[in-house]
Parts: sequence; structure tokens; C-alpha cells
Amino acid sequence: MPDADKKPATTTEKIEGIPLYLIPKAIADQIRNKGEAVFRILVERKFHHRYTVMVETFDEHARRQNQEEPAREEGDGHG
Repeated sequence: MPDADKKPATTTEKIEGIPLYLIPKAIADQIRNKGEAVFRILVERKFHHRYTVMVETFDEHARRQNQEEPAREEGDGHG
């Protein structure tokens, strides 16, 4: 199967302005798109009963963490 070797898109999906009753559908759609690669699903309440849903894979999460926290240099920290 040539489709089995395809990797899902590696962009973090962020959907804004979703009403509460559509959150399960938005999450299901993203899981269907990203497959088993989903690492984290974050739902935040915004204003006027609207929500933001962010779905990311492990690779996206690791890349974001590396950007936010630069590698420690020798001598940093305890010891």
C-alpha cells in the first residue's frame, strides 16, 4: 500500500472560535487527519463561550520544546 508510508502533515493545527458543541467533531477530524501521531490535544476557553482547539504530534511538540528551551550548556545547573 503506497498510502501506508505517507506521514501526516507536521503542522500544529489550531482551530479558533469553536462553540462547545462542535469541540468533539473538531478533535475527531484532526485525529482522522493526523492518525496515530497525535501527542497532545489542548482545548482553551476564550471569550463568549468560544474555544480554541490545538492538536499536535510528538514531532511538533519536540520541535516546539527545543525552540522554547535552548540546550543547556556544560556547567549550567546544579553540581
